[in-house]
Amino acid sequence: MLDWRQIFAPGQAKRAAFIVLTLLIGVVGAVLYAFTNLPLPWFLGPMLACLAVLTVRAPIASSRRLTRLMRIVLGLAIGSAFTPEMIDRAGEMAISLMFVFPYVIFLGAIGYPYFRLFPGFDRVTSFLAAVPGGFQTMIAIGEDRKCDIRKLSIVHSTRILVIVVLVPLWIQFSESIELPSTIAVVAHFTELTWQDVLILIACGVFGDWAARRLGISGAAIIGPMLVNGALHMFGWVETRMPIELVNAAQLVIGVHIGCQFVGLTLRDIINPVLIAFGYSILLLAGAALFTVLVVWATGINEYAVALAYAPGGQPEMNLIALVLNFDPAYVALHHLLRVMIIIVLAQLVISRLLKTPQRGGKTGGQGA
Repeated sequence: MLDWRQIFAPGQAKRAAFIVLTLLIGVVGAVLYAFTNLPLPWFLGPMLACLAVLTVRAPIASSRRLTRLMRIVLGLAIGSAFTPEMIDRAGEMAISLMFVFPYVIFLGAIGYPYFRLFPGFDRVTSFLAAVPGGFQTMIAIGEDRKCDIRKLSIVHSTRILVIVVLVPLWIQFSESIELPSTIAVVAHFTELTWQDVLILIACGVFGDWAARRLGISGAAIIGPMLVNGALHMFGWVETRMPIELVNAAQLVIGVHIGCQFVGLTLRDIINPVLIAFGYSILLLAGAALFTVLVVWATGINEYAVALAYAPGGQPEMNLIALVLNFDPAYVALHHLLRVMIIIVLAQLVISRLLKTPQRGGKTGGQGA
């Protein structure tokens, strides 16, 4: 049962104030970013604003519960993009999904030896840093294996930051495309009926609960997305998520990414960030290669494929696809499969690494 005394305790009240302050900083960042005419002002603006105020050590913080709630909103919004026509596209989507497994193997093959080049990255830490299988998932596995969690956190935070900034900018400045000014699969609050509201709440609550019970990584997004998506794909409902909530989700998730660097000094992050930046460029090159292959094999829109194979965070890439109207259901399915493959393979590969002695008498799994 919720203890309200904990919420209004001095420590909790102070943290709540920091969270509200951070959201206000995010809103200011979104407004200022909108003047640049660059993509995703409600997402990239708050994220960059938080990074900016961290340079003067401002007391910012994000809320895990609020972030989880906004991920449910994101999952519902993506689910609204599922349509009956997706059944007719099963063939081309199956071909595209077949490339995900070799893509994951390829990323691990270039990432693991890359991180092993640098001091302080043991074998297990290098492997977990190399596979983009979800920030929280990789950290959780790293904690179980007693890896260098600080390095893993910095590497994956940097990877997500670099990719979610560079990919939309690449799309923005592509000569062959003009970005839409509105999101196709959303509505306004005033357009929703009480039945629509009840359907969204039911899909969100049940989808999140079921996904957590099944142990699905990224349950807050995946569960509501699949439940709402199934209803839309079979033509049973046509409910859309309010644009106001989608913008709020962008704000909260953008702030959450920016807050991943809270408490880190320049000395802490400079070397891991530079290493992670170099790896992010390698990842983007690998994603570009597979994008070309998949477009050649399927004829699917190159920007949708690029977002599906961009190795950023699952919530962030799904959000970008949703906001920019690039086949969000297609993108979401690919990131879901990528994360599932990596979670399964990670356990198998790490067990193998731990059983094999390292050169020079070192043992796997210990952070340097």
